[in-house]
Amino acid sequence: MAQTIRFAIFAVSAAVAGLAFFALRSFWTWIAPLLILFVGSTLAEYAFNRLASNEEKQRDLEDRVRNPPT
Repeated sequence: MAQTIRFAIFAVSAAVAGLAFFALRSFWTWIAPLLILFVGSTLAEYAFNRLASNEEKQRDLEDRVRNPPT
């Protein structure tokens, strides 16, 4: 459940960042999407840490150790 919510928050922030990139036509074109993605990722991790049980956090950490991002 917490994993799904974390993914949903990140997906929504990525979509909003994409819209901001195509909607803004100035200096903010590069800064706004990056800022939106950063805030979305931070919010997603915060939500996961608040909602996940200790066992789910442990499984997530073990999965990250076994399968590091490339």
